Amino acid sequence: MDKRFFLALILTAIVIVATPWLFPGANRRPAAPATPAVADSTRRTTGGDTALRPTIAAAPVASTAGAPINSSTTALTAVPVETTTVRTARSTYAITSRGAAPVSVALDSYPSRRPGRAGQKVELVRPRTPLLRYRLAIGRDTMALDTVPLRAESRGERSAPSVAYSGAVGGRPVRVDYAFAPDSFLVHVTASAIGAPAGSALLVDLPRTLWSNEPDSLDDMNHLAVSYRRKGEVKSVGFAKLDSTEVRGEAGPLDWAATRNKYFLVAYRAAPKQPFAALQMRGVPRTQKVAGEAAATVAQPLAADGTARFDLYAGPQDFERLQGLGADLDQVNPYGGWLQGVVQPFATIVMKALLWMKRTTQLNYGWVLVLFGVLIRLALWPLNQGAMRTSMKMQRLQPELQAIQKKYSDDPKRQQEAIMKVYKDHGMSPLSPLMGCLPMLLPMPILFALYFVFQNTIEFRGVPFLWLPDISLKDPYYITPLLMGASMFVMSWIGLKGAPPNPQAKMMSYMMPVMLTVLFLNFASGLNLYYAVQNLAALPQQWLLARERAKAPPVVVTSIGGPSPAVKRRS
Repeated sequence: MDKRFFLALILTAIVIVATPWLFPGANRRPAAPATPAVADSTRRTTGGDTALRPTIAAAPVASTAGAPINSSTTALTAVPVETTTVRTARSTYAITSRGAAPVSVALDSYPSRRPGRAGQKVELVRPRTPLLRYRLAIGRDTMALDTVPLRAESRGERSAPSVAYSGAVGGRPVRVDYAFAPDSFLVHVTASAIGAPAGSALLVDLPRTLWSNEPDSLDDMNHLAVSYRRKGEVKSVGFAKLDSTEVRGEAGPLDWAATRNKYFLVAYRAAPKQPFAALQMRGVPRTQKVAGEAAATVAQPLAADGTARFDLYAGPQDFERLQGLGADLDQVNPYGGWLQGVVQPFATIVMKALLWMKRTTQLNYGWVLVLFGVLIRLALWPLNQGAMRTSMKMQRLQPELQAIQKKYSDDPKRQQEAIMKVYKDHGMSPLSPLMGCLPMLLPMPILFALYFVFQNTIEFRGVPFLWLPDISLKDPYYITPLLMGASMFVMSWIGLKGAPPNPQAKMMSYMMPVMLTVLFLNFASGLNLYYAVQNLAALPQQWLLARERAKAPPVVVTSIGGPSPAVKRRS
């Protein structure tokens, strides 16, 4: 879909720029035992947990091939597996005592749109797959907490704000505490291994995937990525870009790491004074083109008291909510992809403007888009007015310029001098045609930003408007793309009224609306709605200028290189 959108933008830009002519006018050893080493680039390795060793203090982290500590199967089976349900104002969590891992996170206020689950709560955790996995790296051994018996300190359903799991690893007490924020998707996690030696670390696996809750699960999986913030810079790596035979390692300090899909994410935000020391990512072998899984792990050195603290966010990619969490979490979704540096600023401005308008007017987002489109056209009215009048002036000068080109066809120097004289006499510059089209290009960055905003912005997800069941999806009746195409055609038709005959311009006025309508057919209906409204809001200005052009006196060429009297009176 991105390719088709880029093609549509390119075609539109070509038409705008051509208007003045068509209508003439990544390995290092740590220096200190308890301080994570910092690397300046992404590292690549083929190891397992050993990929994290260079970034953890003193005792390196061993791979799972190392001898586990106290991994008695008898001890494990002696303790029954229990599941605790915790309900908050926003979510319902189910946490198992096997590894102290969440096995279900349901978002109460977000309905699933997945076929067969439509209307049910959004579920982030794929069945039979824990959301996360804890491992302790102590000395040269690594122990997964789901291989040791843990006891839940509370059973059954709870509305209390905390739950804990405890056990022992190598004779040392271990404990995982969850403290749930009452009106948030945030959970404060504290993991402790009392008496662990210096250099020990907690390894936390990110979700291998997030369960799709969208009607187009392939499109949702195409958005799966690992995002993280390192040294103030937010980066994102799509699952499809991760190789199953190679580990990508990123040295810390890292503020947070997350797995996300189109609208939701699971993020681990490190405590302010206890950043993650490393992140490793690796692809998972697959038999299909779309990458539906990937393996990613963060390493957090244990503090002097044997604890590791981080916040777990499992919820929507709500722009304002993530912005309130700080650390640039609102940038977890890189609008624009490889054009992020250009698109992100525009997308952020547009997103903030739409959210502000929604709060201020309390209107449906569909009406907000209508209002936004009209306001954009009103704001650009003066600039467009000048651009169109420049184009009109160029049209009126064409007979004289054509006469000069014909007379001095064998003398380019004299031809250029005569043309420059005509421009000077009419107070115009040779760059006037190009400068005149720039105001018409100004709406393009907004349209470009809106395309990416509609791709990933949860605020638009499931929002109905008039006949549209969801403005984030295509129009099932194709009314909005057809309306957009029709409005483009009317704009072109009015623009040709009173203009000198131009076969190329006439052909373009018929072709472009048809081509863009076809390209925009399966785009978000909200995007088509905005584009159509913006075109319709421009029609009065087009019509007024067409009348002005019709009243202009005819051009009479009285001399080569000199303006006609009628043109002088209008200049």
